[in-house]
Amino acid sequence: MLDSYDPNELLGISPGSSEEEIRKAFRRKAKLVHPDVSDAPDAAEQFTRLKAAYDLLLERLTNPSAPTPDDLYRPARDVTPEEQDRIIKSFRRRRQAEERRRSRRSRGPSGRTRQAQREQREFQEEMARRRAAHARAEREREEREELERARLNRERLERERGLERERKAKLEQEKEERERARQEEQRRHRAEQREQAERRKQEQQERERLEQERRQREARERLQRASVAREGQDSDNCAWKDCAESNRLSAPVETLVGLRRFCMSHYEPWLALEKQRRQPSVSNRQR
Repeated sequence: MLDSYDPNELLGISPGSSEEEIRKAFRRKAKLVHPDVSDAPDAAEQFTRLKAAYDLLLERLTNPSAPTPDDLYRPARDVTPEEQDRIIKSFRRRRQAEERRRSRRSRGPSGRTRQAQREQREFQEEMARRRAAHARAEREREEREELERARLNRERLERERGLERERKAKLEQEKEERERARQEEQRRHRAEQREQAERRKQEQQERERLEQERRQREARERLQRASVAREGQDSDNCAWKDCAESNRLSAPVETLVGLRRFCMSHYEPWLALEKQRRQPSVSNRQR
C-alpha cells in the first residue's frame, strides 16, 4: 500500500503543467531514482511512486474526469483501507483500458483512413512535383534573363567602346588638324620673317647703294668745284649771278662750284640759301 502524496510535488512541477513539462520532469527525476542508477535501498519504491504520479498526471490530461490526487492519495478519515485499495484498483483498470485503446489506435489506420492518407501522399507528391517543375521553370527563366542581361550588357559595353574609340579618333583628328594648322602658321610666319628680312636686306642694299651714289656724286661735285675754283680763283667779282660788284667782297667761302666771294649785299641771301639747302627734306626724314 502506497503512502499518500502529491504527484505534482513529487515531480517538482506546478499544477496545470503541460504534457511536455510532465515528461521532462519525469525523465529528470527518473535519472536520479531509477534502480539501475541509484544505490538507495528504497530506489525501486521511489521509482514506482514516481511512475504512478507520472501516469496519473498524464491520465488527468487525457481524461479530465479521472479521480483527483486528493480522492486517490489523500482519503478522508472515514475511508477504510479496503475502500482505498478498491479505488486504486479501479483507477489501474481504467488506465490499462486506456493503454489498450491507445495501442489499438497505434496499430494502424483503417481502410478509409489509409485511402485518405494515400490520397494525401499523392496530393503532396503531385504538389511537390509541381513545385519542383515551377522551381525549374523559375530557374530557367532566371537563367534566360541573366543571359539576356549579360548579352545586353555586352552590347552596351561594345557600343560604349565604339563611342569611346570614335571620340578618341575625333580627338586625334582634331589634334592632328591643330598641329597641321600650327605648323602651317609657323611656316607662314617663317616665310613672312624671311620676306621681311629679305625686304629689309633689299632696303639696306638700296640705302647703301643710294648712299654710295650720293658719296660718289658729292665726290664728283667736290672735284668739279675744285676744278672750277682753280679756274676762277683769280676772279675778283661777286659770285652772285648777274652781279659784277668787285669792291667790298667777303672772304672766300665753299660753294657748290668751289671757293667764291660775295659782296655785302648778296652774302646774307647766300647764307640763307645754303642753310635751306643743307636741311634734310621731309621725305628723307620719313624714310
